[in-house]
Amino acid sequence: MKSFRLLIIALIFGLTLAACTSSTPVEPEATGVTGTINVYTRDASSGTRGAFEEFIELEDKLTVSAIEVTGNGDMAVKVGEDLNGIGYVSLTTDFAANGVTPLTYKGVVASEENVINGTYELARPFEMVTRASGDFASPEQEQLVLAFVDFLLNSVEGREVVFAEGGIVDVEAGTPWDTLKANHAILNQDVSTFVIKTGGSTSVEKTLKAALEAFQALTNVQFEMNHTGSSDGFKRTLGAEKDSANGVDVGFASRYFKSEETVNLGAATGPYAMDAIVVVVNDENTVLSDASKELIFNIFSGSVTTWEETVE
Repeated sequence: MKSFRLLIIALIFGLTLAACTSSTPVEPEATGVTGTINVYTRDASSGTRGAFEEFIELEDKLTVSAIEVTGNGDMAVKVGEDLNGIGYVSLTTDFAANGVTPLTYKGVVASEENVINGTYELARPFEMVTRASGDFASPEQEQLVLAFVDFLLNSVEGREVVFAEGGIVDVEAGTPWDTLKANHAILNQDVSTFVIKTGGSTSVEKTLKAALEAFQALTNVQFEMNHTGSSDGFKRTLGAEKDSANGVDVGFASRYFKSEETVNLGAATGPYAMDAIVVVVNDENTVLSDASKELIFNIFSGSVTTWEETVE
C-alpha cells in the first residue's frame, strides 16, 4: 500500500511539474505524410521488377511517373531519402540502415518462416546458370566454376553464409564441404590465379558475395562481380553477350528463368535460395503498415496518386 501511495504521489508531482513548466502547447507527432506518392521502380532488366509486376499483375500498366533506379541498394537508398517514396526491395535488404520500413502484405510479415510456410506470397527464387560445358576459358576454369557451384548449392558451409545474409535455404539439408570437395580434383592444385566472374541480378549480390568470400577463404580463388540485372544473367553466360567483354562464368536471376532463356544448355543451373520481395516506404511515413494487392496495383499503376487516398 505504501509503494502504491508513493507511485500516485510521483505521478501527481510529475503532472504538476509539467503543468508549471510548459508555457506553450506541445504539437502532437506527425502520424504520416501527405501529398503526392513518389513511385520508385527498377529498370526493365531487373528480375525483382519482373517478379513484382507479375505478382501484382502490373505488366505494361506501370505509371509513367515512376522513377527508375539502378539496383536493389539504390532503391533502398532512394526511398529512404524520400518521405513520400514507395518502392520494393529484396528481403535481404538492411531496412533500418537505409531508413525504410517494410510493409506487411495482406497482413503477413515478410520473413524467412513465412516464405517457407507459404503464407507470404511475394516470394521468388535466386537462380543461377553457368556457361555451357566446353565454353569456358579453359577446362580448368570450368572445373573450378563447377566446384564453386557445388559449394554454393549443396554445401553446409555455402548455405550457412547465404542464410546469414538473408537468403532462405535449408542449411541442415546440406553436405559438409570436406565431403563434396573430394569430387573436385581441380582443388588439389594451386588455383589462386583463377578468377570466377559472376553477373546478373543485383538482388543476389549480398548472399553471393558472402558465398564467394567463403569459397575464396577455402581455395584462394579470385572472383569478380559485375551485376546489372537479371536479364543479363542469361545474356552473359549463354546469350548474346557471352563472348563480349561483359561475359561471365555464372549468371544469376532473382526470378525464374524465362522459357526463352535456354538455361538447360548451361553446364549447371538451378536455384540456390529463396527470397521475398518487400514493399517499402520511408521510415518516417506511418500512413501505411500493410498493403493489399489491389492497393499496391493502384499505387504503382497511378490510379492512386496521393497518400490521403490510401487511408480508408
